[in-house]
Amino acid sequence: MRDGINLAQRGIPVVVFVHDNFERVARAQTRVSGMPDLRICVYPQYQPGRLTAQLEQEKAVKAVEGLQK
Repeated sequence: MRDGINLAQRGIPVVVFVHDNFERVARAQTRVSGMPDLRICVYPQYQPGRLTAQLEQEKAVKAVEGLQK
């Protein structure tokens, strides 16, 4: 998050990727840093033993949908 915020403050276009477990903290950090509009792509954290082709595909679709918002 800090790297993304620092780059954005320098005028460099940024999209920060974060695990779903850290979404609330990431959004809070952007607000505190004065950059509430920083683009954040939230994706599900890998769960050991549960990764199947179907879950991987669903994860990819959710990530793309998040970028389109």
